[in-house]
Amino acid sequence: MKRPSLALRCLVLLYVAALLGVPLVFVFQQAFSHGWAALWAALHDHAMDEAILLTAKVVVLAVPLNVFFGIGASLWIVRHPSRISHVLDVLIDIPLAISPIVVGLILELAYAQNGWFGSTFSKLGWKVMFSLPGIVVASIFVSLPLVSRQVIPLLREIGDHQEQTAATLGAKPTRIFFTITLRSIAWACAYGVTLTLARVIGEYGAVLIVSGNIAMLTQTLTLNIGANFENFNGYQGFVGALLLALVSVLVLVVIGVARHRLERKRHDSFA
Repeated sequence: MKRPSLALRCLVLLYVAALLGVPLVFVFQQAFSHGWAALWAALHDHAMDEAILLTAKVVVLAVPLNVFFGIGASLWIVRHPSRISHVLDVLIDIPLAISPIVVGLILELAYAQNGWFGSTFSKLGWKVMFSLPGIVVASIFVSLPLVSRQVIPLLREIGDHQEQTAATLGAKPTRIFFTITLRSIAWACAYGVTLTLARVIGEYGAVLIVSGNIAMLTQTLTLNIGANFENFNGYQGFVGALLLALVSVLVLVVIGVARHRLERKRHDSFA
């Protein structure tokens, strides 16, 4: 295959640098502009600490649920095609087509105290809106397709020959899943988890509606960053943005290094 020209490669690198590199460098420059002492003090801001803790709780709850649903839905759509699975395949993409603000409004209509389901939950003593459950539901909704859209194409590509062979040899479905299916889709799941994690910790619109944006109670890190900029506390906002950027970069680096080591190990085993 012919390699792209040097001019084309330079153009692509400049484009990526302008869109990603320059803003990221600007965030780092602003966060360190006041020195280490100011940065340390900003990191110990009580409102930001509470926002980080709430974001961590949302990630711990939302990401595993989306991974479980994404893998299950992918297996159903690919391995058991039917009219229902076809409808599910179409419905999964709805969160990608709807604005997050609209998602938040829909959830508010559904789960507010006078909403479609909220009144029933309220009678049972369950509060969904303006609390952790509402934030988790919104985060799950907006990131719902990210795992399945990585797994479905791979499942279709690899087929089910190995799974059928294992079944004819007497392997149980659970063992087939963990020893064959899950190993085959491991990297697709990893990338899906990465995308889901990034979407959950960075979601703003839907969470803004369902949380009420109450400082130190229902304010995630992204909402805390927005509130700081709105209150003309730009430095604190840049420090929060620095944390989000570091988490995203760290996750990408871990995934990249792990895949490079696996490919190197495979290359050594075939050598």
